[in-house]
Amino acid sequence: MQTEEKLIPFHTKDPTGRRVLVLAPHPDDEALGCGGSLALHAEAGDPVKIVFLTNGAKGDSTGKSEKYHYVALRREEAEKACGCVGVAELEFWPYEDRSLAGAHGALGRMVDLLNDYGPELVYAPSPLEIHPDHRAACFLLCDAVRGGDFSFEVAFYEVGQPICVNALVDITPVLPKKNKSISQYKSQLKERPYGEITLGLNRFRSMTLPGEVTHAEGFSWQDCGLIQKIGPTAIFSHRAHRLAPDPEESGPLVSIIVRTKDRPHLLAHAIRSIDSQTYANLEVVVINDGGKDVADVLEIFSGDIPIRHLRHEKCMGRSAAANSGLKAAKGKYLNFLDDDDVFYPNHVTCLVNHLEMTRENVAYSNVLNVHFSGPPENPLNREKEELIFAFDFDPNRLLFENYIPIMSVLFSRDVLAAVPAFSEDLTLFEDWDFWIRVSRHFQFHHLDNTTAEYRFHGSTGMAATHRMKYRYDQARAMLFDRNRRYMDGRAWAAFRKAAETQSEQTQQAQKVLSALSHMTARLEETRQTLEQLQQIQLQPHPKNVERSSQIGSLSPSPVPAENQFRFRRNLAAILARVRNYCVKKG
Repeated sequence: MQTEEKLIPFHTKDPTGRRVLVLAPHPDDEALGCGGSLALHAEAGDPVKIVFLTNGAKGDSTGKSEKYHYVALRREEAEKACGCVGVAELEFWPYEDRSLAGAHGALGRMVDLLNDYGPELVYAPSPLEIHPDHRAACFLLCDAVRGGDFSFEVAFYEVGQPICVNALVDITPVLPKKNKSISQYKSQLKERPYGEITLGLNRFRSMTLPGEVTHAEGFSWQDCGLIQKIGPTAIFSHRAHRLAPDPEESGPLVSIIVRTKDRPHLLAHAIRSIDSQTYANLEVVVINDGGKDVADVLEIFSGDIPIRHLRHEKCMGRSAAANSGLKAAKGKYLNFLDDDDVFYPNHVTCLVNHLEMTRENVAYSNVLNVHFSGPPENPLNREKEELIFAFDFDPNRLLFENYIPIMSVLFSRDVLAAVPAFSEDLTLFEDWDFWIRVSRHFQFHHLDNTTAEYRFHGSTGMAATHRMKYRYDQARAMLFDRNRRYMDGRAWAAFRKAAETQSEQTQQAQKVLSALSHMTARLEETRQTLEQLQQIQLQPHPKNVERSSQIGSLSPSPVPAENQFRFRRNLAAILARVRNYCVKKG
């Protein structure tokens, strides 16, 4: 069993001499968690910036204060409190109190903050904190660290939950400054005696230190590289996963690239489907390829989800638009969604969870073809649905058949390091060409889950729609010519075998449907006959005679129990045949 020296420090740590960034979930957390250390940094002349991540609007348990005035009060208190420890560089983010977990745009903002400020030391709440905003702040920082190239240190501080610390900072000389800083938060001290509680914890932290140290702040001091490798929860405890956020609330940044031109009405549907994703850490990159301005359309959604809008002055083509989006995207994972298609809410969560779990680079889901005769918001215009794109990955088949729609694929940025981007000389099938080249380097993982719609507007046939919109055959011939080096006899034989297997499966499915249709008709006939027999049995004898003539040679007298039993037995036999047939055909 490890001794005390392995579990807690018996000496103090000097935190100064670094460029410091402080992440405070609410105004007062910085004073309670690391106010003494911040005073030491200020006295040493270290540059210090404090970022308040939420507005603290729900800190008033009485509910008597108006939100606007209360938020302004907490900001004023924060400015005074930070001044007491000598820190003047403050930043206030607009996220709602108790809503930081899963806040749209927060991860991208955190990445930009770390890149722009360039800290050497970051103070942040630990993942073991009780308050959800405190834990969210921790995971927001760690998600940003996992997706970037950073080299700073992190000092996880404690506010609502003591942690197993590995660094103790002597704040005895600056204790008056910390006390004065805490005293500025009068609105919060009315709620609880946070100052007394914090000072009690600081006094406790001096237990293993020399006698002249009366108060200390404790931290879990970690290197950024370790957080990148194993994450924050593994650092603290194998049981800390109980406090981790839901998968949808945490994870790497995903960039959704949307190409659009002169279809603002459909673009709104596409963006709305992104905004409806259960996955939080998203950014949208919209490429307007020489079309009419759509800034007003995007403005509607900009408050809910971060949107970067790029505009080509003239139309440069689908491939150039895709490449512009790839260059602008910041996410670890990338996904395309053209303006006339939509995602289902679980699309990104489904694919990201798979790639994060398997550490693979490419995954795709099923896509439902939907044909519309008018505006898609009217359900009556939804004329036909086809689940065509639901095939397992076969690199040989991909050479001859485009069975992976562009919106179905989520891929990591590592793919772009190995494969050149979209070929700008192609006006059609640029995605097919890209997938073929990617498939030569990476395995695609198929998730048998339908998470998107490939929408057709104004036509009921997929092939007809393609031919109407593009020079279909000419473009396909061009694609085959440029990928001919991959098409040997083995690839062709594998493709033909897959096609024949699919044809056989289709024929069997048609037989099953035909048999079920025939059995359903017989069941309906039997049901109607049984109902007529029951009516004859319940009615007086003269009417029974009359009704018997309507259904053939049925007896005008009440139906014997044995006849009723015979019909029920036949009905059960037909149902059993249906069941057995379905089981046999899979």
